Amino acid sequence: MSEQEIREGMLLAVWDEPPLDFDPDALIRRVEQKKSRRRALVGVGVATAVIAVASFALPGLLPRDRDSQLGSETPASSSAPPSESAEKRAQRIGERLAETLGVRMTNFKEVYSDFRTVSTISSPNTPSGQRNAADDPDLHGYVHLTDGIGPTALRVTGGKLPYELDLCSGAVYCQSSTRSDGSVVTEAEYAEGAQEITRSVSVRKFKSGYVAQIQSFNYNPASGSGLRQTVPVRVGVLTELVTDSSINWE
Repeated sequence: MSEQEIREGMLLAVWDEPPLDFDPDALIRRVEQKKSRRRALVGVGVATAVIAVASFALPGLLPRDRDSQLGSETPASSSAPPSESAEKRAQRIGERLAETLGVRMTNFKEVYSDFRTVSTISSPNTPSGQRNAADDPDLHGYVHLTDGIGPTALRVTGGKLPYELDLCSGAVYCQSSTRSDGSVVTEAEYAEGAQEITRSVSVRKFKSGYVAQIQSFNYNPASGSGLRQTVPVRVGVLTELVTDSSINWE
């Protein structure tokens, strides 16, 4: 025991007015008890301080942990968008063709498109065409128009054909030219024994083998009726449509 502790013990003994038979051993035990009580109080104070600090720290930590967990579970928003579907592409091409035709031919009262994707395109010389891969469907549709005679339509097709087109055979006019992108455009017109043009066609073949074709007839190809003397749209306008730089055919 230190001198300070003995002094404190003697003061306690005086304050408590101990009996005349003062026992030094009892005094020492009382001092030891006081020291134990002080240590216990100090321990409780330290524990209380630790709990208080933890209570302030944990609320700050938990949200950050939660945020990090949510961040790891949430997929990145910068992922690439899905590619354009075949149906959307067909609709986009049809709308653009109708818009361009309406601007080019101001005498038409109404111009609109009706496009879809199909799994086959038949050759004129074979009963059935060759089926394409599921991810490369063929394009088929009509650009409907109404002129002074009545309603009719242009027929539009696109795809990798299983046969070679022979456009110049039987044509009264046929010409081919190569575009800056390497695609070959062939335009032709047919009278088929009549005095007027009964069919006009413009075909664009790309290096990949994809073929875009627009045809104008002296009848409505969408309904098979509406016979007229000549085609509503000549080959020059068809070529403008098939070579429109704003249309991505492939």
